[in-house]
Amino acid sequence: MSLRLLPLPADRFEDWRTAARQRLIDGNQTSGMRVGEDAVSYADRILGEVPEEPSSPTMRVLRIVDDEHGDLGTAWAVLRDQKLFLFDLAVTVEPTGAQRDELFAQTLALAAEMGATQLGIPLFPQDDAARALADGRGFTLASIQMVLEPLRDRPVEAHVEVSPMTAERYPRFAAQSEAGFAQDLAASGRYSPEEAAAESHRQMLLELPDGLATEGQELFTASVDGVEVGILWLGMRVRDGRPHAFILDIEVAAEQRRKGYGRALMHAAEREARRLGADSIGLHVFGFNTGAIALYEELGYRRVEEGLLLDL
Repeated sequence: MSLRLLPLPADRFEDWRTAARQRLIDGNQTSGMRVGEDAVSYADRILGEVPEEPSSPTMRVLRIVDDEHGDLGTAWAVLRDQKLFLFDLAVTVEPTGAQRDELFAQTLALAAEMGATQLGIPLFPQDDAARALADGRGFTLASIQMVLEPLRDRPVEAHVEVSPMTAERYPRFAAQSEAGFAQDLAASGRYSPEEAAAESHRQMLLELPDGLATEGQELFTASVDGVEVGILWLGMRVRDGRPHAFILDIEVAAEQRRKGYGRALMHAAEREARRLGADSIGLHVFGFNTGAIALYEELGYRRVEEGLLLDL
């Protein structure tokens, strides 16, 4: 095999860290995943978690070396919960098909060495090198982050009324939302059913520590002629110093689907976001939810980051 992954020498580590930080900033800002100073602070936080050496039990910074052509670039891999994530693939020369095959084989060998059961690749839309490495290798699209910016002027569906969720409705919502998110996490392949339940519960406590009274969380029910048809949950964030809304949960009741209420709820989410001072809105969608993805893209939401996953 002419291509190898070799440990990055310690005397090149600080130069790599500086370059990786800039790539992370540029990647976020170009994709729109994080903009302005948000991208800078994110990069500083992530790189601040990196050990002071290029190799540890849970991280590797590696040279991509071809015996005939020398260094082709670097790769940064991090192990989390038996998943090996290829966070940064920086190539200085476009690899050939054969070189990509060898690089992928070396990546699989690294995953086995580190005890990973899955290989993950987070991708910005412009990450051509990492996408080319993953293409045709059996990866599934596990998740997508999407953003709509600026908000659009949408028609108001007079027949769908959106109103703040009541205290009486909240307990049933919380239980159903937590269970539904756990089910989706497991279906995405990212977690076992037990891990998914624990992660969903953790995130529910993080987002709604004070339940319906939690500051910055806006929960609604949607109804038609007095009959509930769905729910909407917005979490208010800050995006480059400006209010930003994030759709944490949006659901049309099973018996009310295929009536256009999903689109009406999305329009309502954007109206509420604007009312709350935001001019952008984001969401996360699992890759298997193709119907929702199609609706969001039709509404103008764009993909700013994708997560690919491969079972090993």
